[in-house]
Parts: sequence; structure tokens; C-alpha cells
Amino acid sequence: MAKKNLFWTVTTILFLISAYVLTSTVILPVATINPLPEAVLPKASVKKDNNAKKQVKAENTSKKNSKTDKNAKIADTKVQITTGDETVSNSKEDLKKLFELKMTEIVLRSRYNLSSEDSIYMVLDLINKVATLEMKGIPLHDSPIQDVWISNSIKMFHTEALLRWISQPFVLKNANSTIERVQFLVKIAPKDTIEANKAEATPAPRKTEDVFIVLNFERNLQLVIQQTETSLGEDKVRIDSLKRYLFKKDTENSLKALTTLKREAITPKIFITIPKADAITLYRALPQKLKMVIRM
Repeated sequence: MAKKNLFWTVTTILFLISAYVLTSTVILPVATINPLPEAVLPKASVKKDNNAKKQVKAENTSKKNSKTDKNAKIADTKVQITTGDETVSNSKEDLKKLFELKMTEIVLRSRYNLSSEDSIYMVLDLINKVATLEMKGIPLHDSPIQDVWISNSIKMFHTEALLRWISQPFVLKNANSTIERVQFLVKIAPKDTIEANKAEATPAPRKTEDVFIVLNFERNLQLVIQQTETSLGEDKVRIDSLKRYLFKKDTENSLKALTTLKREAITPKIFITIPKADAITLYRALPQKLKMVIRM
């Protein structure tokens, strides 16, 4: 009887330890949120001449007296605004509106800065559900987004951390796709006029394959683009193979975290579903170092 109790006691302790380790290293990184990495803001260097500094100092000293007089008058005329015994405070709606205004300001500033570059960039508008390719501030192609899925590591961060995360455009690091970035059509030149006459006047267009694209950006962001059409046959096999590769990679990271007892930051992910033709156009028009602005 004592051995049986000892066996169940040891088994229960081992089960609790395994459950704790599994929860803290695998389940929690998926179910909870992680801090978003901040964007590195460019430092603007401003040079001033010595004469300009002296002039500024002279103006500041001349304004000190006038400021002190104004401050004294303002101090006398200050009135504290109260409604009975209640103090006025910002409501949740006001804070939400302020957050949206800051978000809009960041997006507009990023698009303005990118408009001065000689390269195509993408604006991912998750509010109006449209992905736009732009250059010099001019829209080149609009792709309507049918469906959007955003991971909790982004949705649950409606704070200053999210603003710092999207404060600069995201730069593409690498991409995986079921289609080629550049499409070639190989044709053997005819030996003589007889073979040339037998050949078709216009080559048959290559079959357009189904699309599944994974774009990995800096600051730990992953954008997945999939088509609205249903995949069948060989196209479905290719897409499933890429999905298995991504799942295998995530599983290996989880197992590594389980063995080393270290939690790694979750990769914030955004899934968008667009028509097949638009997905092909977007992917093949993207530059090597794509810059993307997100509005959410």
C-alpha cells in the first residue's frame, strides 16, 4: 500500500512539473502577448552657426522680462474648472480617438517620407481592407482584401508600444512563395524557315499557379498572403507543403523553448486573403527591399 501511494505521489509531482514547463514555454507564448520591438527612429542632426547662437541668446534674454510679466498676469487669471464635486477627466472614447489620431499621423508621415524615394512601396490598410502599391505617392494598383486575421500579439497591444512598433515602415527581409518572382518562357530558336513556319506565331501563355506567399519583415513581423480561390491538385500540394514547412518551423522553436526553458518572442502575424490575380501582381511587382506601411 505504501509503495502504491509513493508511486502515485511521484507520478502526480512529475505530471505537475511537466504541465508547468509545457505551459510556461509553449502554451503561454501562444496564448499571451509579448512586447513588440520598437522601430529605430532616425536622428536629425541640426547645425547652427555661432552667430545664430548668439542671436538666439540675445533674443531669449530680451524676452525673459516680458515672459515674467505675462506669467504673473496668467497666474492671477487662472481658474480651476470643476463641475460641482466632480473633476473633469478624459473618457475612454476620447482616449480611443486620440490613439486613432496618433496612428493616422504615423501612417501619413511614413507615406510622406516614402514618397520621396524612387521605389515601389506597399500600404496595407486593414481598416478599409485594401492593399495598395504606391510610388511617389501615386497609387499604382489596389487589391481589395476579402478577409483579415491578426494575431493577438498585435490586437492586444493598442498602446504606445504599438505606435512605436509601426512608427517606421517595415522592410522586407525574405520571402517564400509557391510562385516564382520572375517568370521566364524558354523557347528554342528554329534551325531554318521550315521549322519557323511550323512554330506557333504567338507562344501559349504559361499556366498561372495558385498563390501562397509568406513575407518576413524586420521588427519580427510576418505577412501571409493567400488567394480567395480554392486550390486543387498540384497547386494544393505545393501550398500544403509550404504550410507544413511553416508549422514545422514553429514546432521546432517550441520544442527548443521546452528543452532550454527559455521563452522566445512570438512572431506577430497578419493573414490577408485577396483574389489570385491581385496576389500574383503584388508579389511580382515588389522590389527586393520592399517597404510597407500598415494602417490598422
